[in-house]
Amino acid sequence: MTQRKPAKVSALVRYLRNRLEGDMNLRNVLVEGEISNLRMPGQRHWYFSLKDENASISCVMFASSNQRVTFRPKDGDRVLLRGDVSVYEAGGQVQIIVTGMKLSGTGDLYMQLEELKKKLYHEGLFDEAHKKPLPAYPMDIALVTGDNTAARKDVLITLKNRWPAAILHEYPTPVQGKDAAPLILDALMKAESGNHDVILLVRGGGSIEDLWCFNDETLARYIYIMNTPVVTGIGHEIDFTLCDYTADVRANTPTGAVERAVPDIHEVRTLLRQYQSRMNTLVSQELSVRKTEYRRLAGHPVFARPERLYGEAEMKLAAMRDKLMHSSDSIVYREKHLQELTQRFYGALRQESTKIKESLNASENRMRTVVSGRIIEARSQIVKTGDALKMHTGSTLEKRQNDLSATIRLLDAYSPLKVMERGYSVVYKDGKVISSIEDTEVKDTLKVRMQDGFVHAEVISKEKLHG
Repeated sequence: MTQRKPAKVSALVRYLRNRLEGDMNLRNVLVEGEISNLRMPGQRHWYFSLKDENASISCVMFASSNQRVTFRPKDGDRVLLRGDVSVYEAGGQVQIIVTGMKLSGTGDLYMQLEELKKKLYHEGLFDEAHKKPLPAYPMDIALVTGDNTAARKDVLITLKNRWPAAILHEYPTPVQGKDAAPLILDALMKAESGNHDVILLVRGGGSIEDLWCFNDETLARYIYIMNTPVVTGIGHEIDFTLCDYTADVRANTPTGAVERAVPDIHEVRTLLRQYQSRMNTLVSQELSVRKTEYRRLAGHPVFARPERLYGEAEMKLAAMRDKLMHSSDSIVYREKHLQELTQRFYGALRQESTKIKESLNASENRMRTVVSGRIIEARSQIVKTGDALKMHTGSTLEKRQNDLSATIRLLDAYSPLKVMERGYSVVYKDGKVISSIEDTEVKDTLKVRMQDGFVHAEVISKEKLHG
């Protein structure tokens, strides 16, 4: 047996802790049970056990998490916890590090909400890329909330103090109860058709059951497709609904929704004063630069004697005029010289043309004499050749006629018609010439060609000659 090296207790406990915390099935778990042995030292971290009829497990809920719990827990409370399973190394105990706590009975709602949240998340309804930007200075605001509620009052007060320049249009609707969701949806549709700059959807705090209408799937999907930016302020900081996830901006309270949607008029006024001061400074600087430039230009000598502006140009213009007149005289002289050259050219051209014509006429006469002699000689040769051709053609034609007559007589002697005149005939069967009785059968119909016509006959019998 192999001797194994012993491990330290701390190493073993740390190993167990790493294994538990690395198991994804033991992270963000939901556990339901009863609180016992609750301790709140210094009112900060909470230590307790969660038990049922068969088992118990240690739990710790740190201050960063327990401050979001909306009720005061006590021993005996039946609760639903959310947290991660881990190991407390100093005591070697398995424990749950609790991140959320609700009174029991809301577990089913949480499960439904989690499933619906996952569905909408995977469809992309929570994507930041789809969120519409808020206008910097909205002047037309729609408010969708309960009538005569604390949330409405908070919005009105905050809006009056923060951005009184805006016009507020209210769309009151129930914000709690089983029938609230479709009524909220109807109010949002009316607000959407009002062409407002931004819509505030707000409600005060409450239990998960009170806020459940804001987890309606149809309502959340409609907020996603709205053209007007929507800012939600539903419940308190720890409360998140599906409407918060699909809205363009989510605030932690109704007051926060107003603060996210509109600027602070005091800050805007301060900014405007800064812009005004900066603009006045820039204008003053520009005016100073322009005045300095004006004084410099006003002191320039050219303004005392403005003729200096055009005196030099006038001198250049006179010089150019003189040069132009000189160029004009030169052009007239050159034009006359060109005319003289043209006349001389055409005179020489006419003389040369006359010489060429005389030379051509002499050449033409010599050529005519040569051509006439050659034509007479050619005609004489043609006559001689014609006479010889006639003699040769006559003798050849006579010989050909004699040969043709002999051939005709020979063909006539061998003609079938001559044979038929001696009593012979040609027999046809089915349009073909036959020469043997083997080609016929009794009762065959035959066609017989004689000298002066055809005879149709029927074979009555056959008799073969014995040679």
